[in-house]
Amino acid sequence: MVASLYVHIPFCRHICGYCDFTKMFYEPKWALSYVQELKKEIAAFHLPAHSLKTVYLGGGTPTCLPKELLGDLLDFLSKYWDPADYECTVEGNPETIDETLPLFLKQHGVNRFSLGIESSSLRLLSLMGRHHTFADAKTAISRLKAAGLTNISADFIYALPNETMDELQGDIAAFLSLDLPHLSAYSLTVSPGTGFAHQGYREADEQIQGAMYEMILRAFRQAGYTRYEVSNFARNHAYSRHNLTYWHDEEYAAAGLGASGYLGRARYTNTKNLTSYLKGEWRGESETLSRQSEHEDYFLTNLRLADGFSLHQYQARFQEDFLTVYRVPLQQLEAEGLLLHEGDRIHATDRGILLLDRILLALF
Repeated sequence: MVASLYVHIPFCRHICGYCDFTKMFYEPKWALSYVQELKKEIAAFHLPAHSLKTVYLGGGTPTCLPKELLGDLLDFLSKYWDPADYECTVEGNPETIDETLPLFLKQHGVNRFSLGIESSSLRLLSLMGRHHTFADAKTAISRLKAAGLTNISADFIYALPNETMDELQGDIAAFLSLDLPHLSAYSLTVSPGTGFAHQGYREADEQIQGAMYEMILRAFRQAGYTRYEVSNFARNHAYSRHNLTYWHDEEYAAAGLGASGYLGRARYTNTKNLTSYLKGEWRGESETLSRQSEHEDYFLTNLRLADGFSLHQYQARFQEDFLTVYRVPLQQLEAEGLLLHEGDRIHATDRGILLLDRILLALF
């Protein structure tokens, strides 16, 4: 049974130079129609009441919606999540967190918040096209905590154009000072069609990215964070339950413009055309996975996790013994110090996590 739902809100007050997600400027006349169509798409999944364990509102910027629209959507979603055991995450930017929003969200069932801070540096924030300062971020966090929304994650981006190790060190110290249960650190990706691509920016070379990642990993571990996924760190097991659905390669429903889901061995992506979406023409592309593609996706996602995957669960899913089928490449990867077989689990080493492409090539 599907236990997770992703809901995409494409609207933003401004467009950031690095963003490759489906997004558009907020327009009141479109927002109302969009939320109404979004509810129709979600209803079409025929999800049983109280069956969802995780709901994630991403974007875009979900918190740029007017409270009445956002509240209406959350009330609609609440009949699907299990009131005794669920995680409902909403993404937002610091400048959208006014004094009343946190309590409003909590009253509508939100129990986790993902804050897009990205950097503490004014230079880097300006470079990315962000419209907040780090002081704004701290104010937003104080407001969230005061409302009882304490399960907070913050994103930051590293390896930005011409970023120095000193700037990165400043970011690390600043983010650790926030004392949050969850932090996500992503190396900059420059995708075609983004502002950064049009400006001619390129990604940092692998050596710089690697050195920066090692600095982040070392500092976060010293501060008591566990790296449970390549880019995600948590204290006291405050993992993102929703994102673990992706990393465990489990099925999930996804609704909204450009949203991607995984149902019945098929991966699909919704249309990115707003006019088509509002007509009820939701689906864009769909692909039924071959057995090899299923294997590839399973390894690609699960080996991003610090604890990898269970041999027992692998056998239950694929009806084959991993240690038998992959005996030769496993021995090779163990000898290279990239993979470990410990008890019922196969997982990448610290070095292996940095060389996942090498592991995947060896397995296929």
